[in-house]
Amino acid sequence: MIDRLPFYFLRHGETDWNRLHLMQGQTDTPLNPHGVVQSEAAAQYLSSRKITAVCTSPLRRARSTAELISARVNAPLVVINDLRECNYGTYEGHPSGPWREDWFKGAPIPEGELFDDFLERSVRGINAALAYRGRVLIVAHGGTFWAIRRYALDGAQLKAGNCELMALAPPGDDGGPWNCKRLFMADTSIDADAAVG
Repeated sequence: MIDRLPFYFLRHGETDWNRLHLMQGQTDTPLNPHGVVQSEAAAQYLSSRKITAVCTSPLRRARSTAELISARVNAPLVVINDLRECNYGTYEGHPSGPWREDWFKGAPIPEGELFDDFLERSVRGINAALAYRGRVLIVAHGGTFWAIRRYALDGAQLKAGNCELMALAPPGDDGGPWNCKRLFMADTSIDADAAVG
């Protein structure tokens, strides 16, 4: 369960593997030049949001995005290992395939992480970030957003594009799903689910 505290979520900027629609997982791919421009645009947008902590995955594409933002908004950078993208094992570096639907249903992937284990780890990472209180920004991955969709948004079929910023607010005392509002989306033509990472 995700702690009932508001936060911002931003998927990292674009990488070459995003552009090629390849599964990145925990392969430590860097931002491409367009991803750097996207990250700088997101940092500019966030400069007026009074962010109090920028919590990020340690993977270079997320961390580089977060470092640009942290410097711009003058907020501490916090690296949280549990915010890493899923380990896709032998499928990393390849396009997504039919195996993915079976994996969503619990099937193992060679040398990779089970879907439910990944979601559980992601929730731990999100909650570790939310422990910083205030206006927390989480910079992570498309897979991290799957955990948010499942545990906060009742499985809503929302997608997070590269450098797309969402504001998430928990429901009131009467329950129901969280509120998710898109605040910013960097210029990109990449399909958000085509190349997860």
